[in-house]
Amino acid sequence: MVSLKEISAKVDERREEAISFLQELIRTPSPSWDEAAAAEVVATKMRGVGFNEVGVDELNDATGVIKGVGSGRNILFNGHIDHVPPGEMPEPYSGELMDGEPFGVKGEVVYGRAASDMKGAVAAMVMAGGLLRRLGVVLKGDYMVAAVAQEEVGGAGTAATVDAGFLGDVVIIGEATNMEMALGHRGSTKAEVIVKGRSCHASAPERGINALYKAADILDRIRSELIPALPDHRLYGKTTLTATQISVKPDTPNVVPEECRFTLDCRYNPNYSVKALGDDLEAVIAKMKEADPELEAEVVTRRSSREFTGFYTDPEEYREVEETRQAVAEVLGREPELKVWQFVTDGRFYSWRGLPVIGFGPGEERSAHTHQDFVRVDDYLETIKVYAWLACVICGVNEKD
Repeated sequence: MVSLKEISAKVDERREEAISFLQELIRTPSPSWDEAAAAEVVATKMRGVGFNEVGVDELNDATGVIKGVGSGRNILFNGHIDHVPPGEMPEPYSGELMDGEPFGVKGEVVYGRAASDMKGAVAAMVMAGGLLRRLGVVLKGDYMVAAVAQEEVGGAGTAATVDAGFLGDVVIIGEATNMEMALGHRGSTKAEVIVKGRSCHASAPERGINALYKAADILDRIRSELIPALPDHRLYGKTTLTATQISVKPDTPNVVPEECRFTLDCRYNPNYSVKALGDDLEAVIAKMKEADPELEAEVVTRRSSREFTGFYTDPEEYREVEETRQAVAEVLGREPELKVWQFVTDGRFYSWRGLPVIGFGPGEERSAHTHQDFVRVDDYLETIKVYAWLACVICGVNEKD
């Protein structure tokens, strides 16, 4: 049986290789729908470190397997290689190794778009598999990695791998947890409010009904009355609602708009449903119409076949939670916190199939989708150790070659 001490020593020995691979991955732009180059970087590395089966599908999901020898459980690591647009982020693809002081953290960090969300974890998954191969570890179950595309735009990549049967007995999602453990996340839905008015020349606004003003009034009422009343949940936390997009028609600067649309993003828990969101928005508008007969607005919600689109892996139901907690504690020398993510992850696709899904990854949630996208080097290297050690615990180990 390989020891944690051996795993730790091997990671320290391969430190420069691990950092270099992460930098290469960050330096390979991979916005959603354009992940081919990054998928090839991952696939090439998996082949190079000894994965037995490596492939890239038509969506540019890179998958790899180190075959186990025996009847152990299969462990699947899932991480996405796509990222949101860099916007005005300075040097987003530098992959720079730098001091973490500008980000308020000690020690070295690797900086760049997707460092925390989530190329740090993807690189760690591949490196951990290669580490076990170099140590001659023969697992009883399969070590599997799904480095998927299109997570940021709905999860088509993971859905495709699931439909193809690329599944493990235990699933580890590498989204940022700041080295704690995540057991689930809230549901996510969108709602659109369409406000109607009457257009006219902007020089004589009194001749029309300004749909933009009406929309602003509705948004103000949502902020002051609806949002403060949204319910909490003991596991998932508070329901959140925020406006994310707004548009007018006609979209021209000298016309009072006849229509205004705005989109609301809602992260909800089992104490609040998509139907409840729609009902509450309609109630806000109905109340406002009593004082403003000119107000005309429609609510459109995105209904799903699932009442709740989040998930939670109950420690009382799945022993894998405790196994993972112990493995993480052994590597880090402390007990990890059990929490839920604020954002949505691809873990839902596996949990909905009844599989135990556990989150663990380097990086902080606060860094995702921001200009301060970084991952601490020490956390990245520790994550490699956690993934390798966890594979030994979950899959079981036969012997060394």
